[in-house]
Amino acid sequence: MSFIIKKHRTLIAIAALALLGGCSHAPFVAPPMPAVTPEAWSFEAKGDSGSKPLAATAWWKDFGNTELNALVESALLANTDLRIAATRVAQARALVDTVQADHYPQLGLGAGLQRGRNSSADPKTTQARAGLRASWEPDIFGDKGLASLAAEKDAEGAELTRQAMRVAIAAEVMTSYFDARSLAQRQAVAYDGIATLERLTDVTRRRFEAGQISKLDIDRLTAELGQERANAAQLKGAHEVRLRQMAVLLGAAHPPVGLTFPATDNAATGMPAVVLPIELLERRPDVRGPARAVEAAVARLGVAKRDLYPRIALDWSGGKERLGVGNGSASPTTVVGYGMALSLPIFDGGRIRANIEIHEGKAQEAMLAYEKAMLSALADAETAVVQLAAASDGVSALESTQTAGAAALSKSERLFNAGLVDINTVLDTRRSYLKARDGLLQGQGAQLAAAVAVRRAFAGRV
Repeated sequence: MSFIIKKHRTLIAIAALALLGGCSHAPFVAPPMPAVTPEAWSFEAKGDSGSKPLAATAWWKDFGNTELNALVESALLANTDLRIAATRVAQARALVDTVQADHYPQLGLGAGLQRGRNSSADPKTTQARAGLRASWEPDIFGDKGLASLAAEKDAEGAELTRQAMRVAIAAEVMTSYFDARSLAQRQAVAYDGIATLERLTDVTRRRFEAGQISKLDIDRLTAELGQERANAAQLKGAHEVRLRQMAVLLGAAHPPVGLTFPATDNAATGMPAVVLPIELLERRPDVRGPARAVEAAVARLGVAKRDLYPRIALDWSGGKERLGVGNGSASPTTVVGYGMALSLPIFDGGRIRANIEIHEGKAQEAMLAYEKAMLSALADAETAVVQLAAASDGVSALESTQTAGAAALSKSERLFNAGLVDINTVLDTRRSYLKARDGLLQGQGAQLAAAVAVRRAFAGRV
């Protein structure tokens, strides 16, 4: 009877501890409060008339370029950095399952066989045993819950890092594509300039042979022709480098071939309507990721502080043992044991306190990194908008310059056909037009790069 009473008392104690463990939970770790953010931008947030609003996802399609769309989508599937990030997400999720396993009882099976004797006079004995052992440490003070919360926030942070990387890869592919297109167009202009200089040099040489000019004019044109050829070679090299950089982004060993660089939607280069600063911080994954890191660091700080509290563990084991002496064998014996262990740190040389200070420092570091991410996101957005506005103004001025150059070239050709000017005037006018054309292509390339940067800053996830 006393054994039964003791057994029921033990079961009641176990049930009470289980109830406490089920009711206890890790205190909610509130998301970190953002730093003071401006209520509005320093620029006018309204978009240009005719410009499209920013797309939340797949924002590269705003440019209306099917070739570019295919390249971006291919990079999002095959980019090596993105595949590495995906494996890190899988690892973080697996770590969550590992930490969650500590919430459940641990059950193990054991068996053994032993033969021997104490002295040469004793007969040999054989001892066989097999049984189960279960143990459980209830989460009374919430340390396991906090550990699980930290692991979950790490997994969320890994996913947000992957999303931020997808945004960056898409933007880099677009920038490389538009740079390659601009360089290809500028190469064509450079070759036209070389052809123009060659014709002008030939005319100048004939005039020199006729005694109309000095050799200084020929030397000047020869030097300028050499510079133009060097410029064309540099443009060609830069174009090939850009294509190879694009190959790395695409996860390919060779650069893409057969690119036709079709025209893009001009509306995509206008100033779009953008969201408010606080909305930007809420949608950017490279800001939300550091916020999850802060939550994980705070949770781990809570785990470190829980080391100051006592720990309670419940243990149960049961099995059967058989002892044989000589050739005889005894009946199997059932052995059952259960108990409860309580541990409380009293003196550890300051290890727990030092560990708490370490995690406090890590939490502060995570908070500062989060604040830096917010400031960087706001600065990126404002910088991209300012650059787009400046590039758009520059393109407008360069378009006027090219229009004037084209009109001057057309007029010089008409005057030449009427016999009012010589070929040198026509060729010089053409050279000025080609320089204006090259400047416009550079300005348009800068405008496209700024338009991509604006979408990268405001569009959020991919």
